Amino acid sequence: MTTMTEAERESRAQLSDLVHRRRKELRLSLRGFAAACVDPATGTGGLIGHNWVDRLEKHMATTPPQLPELRALATGLNLALPVVQEAAAAQFMGITPTYATSGEARALVTYAEGMTEDERRQLLAIVEAYDRSRTSR
Repeated sequence: MTTMTEAERESRAQLSDLVHRRRKELRLSLRGFAAACVDPATGTGGLIGHNWVDRLEKHMATTPPQLPELRALATGLNLALPVVQEAAAAQFMGITPTYATSGEARALVTYAEGMTEDERRQLLAIVEAYDRSRTSR
C-alpha cells in the first residue's frame, strides 16, 4: 500500500480546507461541529469524530469518508452534498471534475441537487423558455 508524501497531502487538501474554512464561518468548535454532523438519510449521528476533524484540518493522514460520513459532513457544514463529495474526491482520490468554462453551470448543478423534483422541472422550464426566446430573435 502506497502512502501519500507530505507534499502530496499538502497539495491535495480540498476537503481539509473546506471543512476548516466552513467550520470557522459557522463558529463551531471541533466537538460542536462533530455533533452537528448527522447523516440525514438515516438520522445517525456520531459518524464524524472531533479527533478525525482535527486530523483532517491539520492535513494529517485520515481515513477517507464514506457516503454516510459525507452526508453527515454536508449537514454539519450546511453545504450541498455534491460540494463535499467533490472536495473529498479531489483530496482522497485525485479526481477533479471538468465543468463548462463558466462557474455558473457548476452552480446550477449544485443548487439543483438540493431542489425537489418539481422545483427542478420549473427551473428546466425557465431555462428552456429563455433558450427559445434567445434563439427566436
